[in-house]
Amino acid sequence: MNLLWFLPTFIILYMTFWFLVSLLVERRDIIDIAWGAGFVFLAWTTFSFRDLDLDTRSILLLSAISLWGLRLSFHTVRRNLRQEEDWRYHRWSQGQARLHPFCVFFQVFLFQGALMMIIALPVVYSLRFINLPLFDLNYLGIFLIIFGLIFETVADQQRYLFLKKERNKDQLISTGLWRYSRHPNYFGEIIFWWGIYFLVLGAPKSWLMIISPLTITYIMLFVSGLPMEERYRGRPDFEEYKRRTSALIPWFVKKNR
Repeated sequence: MNLLWFLPTFIILYMTFWFLVSLLVERRDIIDIAWGAGFVFLAWTTFSFRDLDLDTRSILLLSAISLWGLRLSFHTVRRNLRQEEDWRYHRWSQGQARLHPFCVFFQVFLFQGALMMIIALPVVYSLRFINLPLFDLNYLGIFLIIFGLIFETVADQQRYLFLKKERNKDQLISTGLWRYSRHPNYFGEIIFWWGIYFLVLGAPKSWLMIISPLTITYIMLFVSGLPMEERYRGRPDFEEYKRRTSALIPWFVKKNR
């Protein structure tokens, strides 16, 4: 299996399928459900082409990606069922009616597909080519994977339960992990993917896979993570929350003035 054709082909077919589904359900934010499941599908598809013996690293990778991806998709499904289409995607439905479906396909689905291809590189590379014993940095990766997955899961669950209560509609959560970070779920996500990177280290040129955690870190910091705070700017409760709470890395709460 040649990665030069396998990854792009898989991504295009996968994202085209979900684009067609989005047209049927008339919700572009279905891509968020496809995101986590796509990594799981990609990992197992890659593994099916593996011609090496099953090893500990492969078992750990498949388990980690499956737990992460399926949990994320489940969380997204139950979240989206309770609300209207995500405002980030709804704006793509505005404008020229004849052209916007094609814009959505290229600027939302294929764009996220390209990001998936980059982020999934260490998973695909390891499952396809690596069959080596674990060494020190790989165990660091295992720790980061477990820590990041638990941290992200707890943060998402806390926010889900908070917003599930009618009295908290349109309110900002500032309890639990959200007391120490404005985006603890994104922090956990970043830690998880750095863990994946350290887990796949060991093979020749595997250090090049650092593009994966660097990409997810950049996305969370500058694309679809922290920049989402823009919609709350000017709200007194948010400005106070922002003043006393760390943006990403959990830290002590600043005292009131």
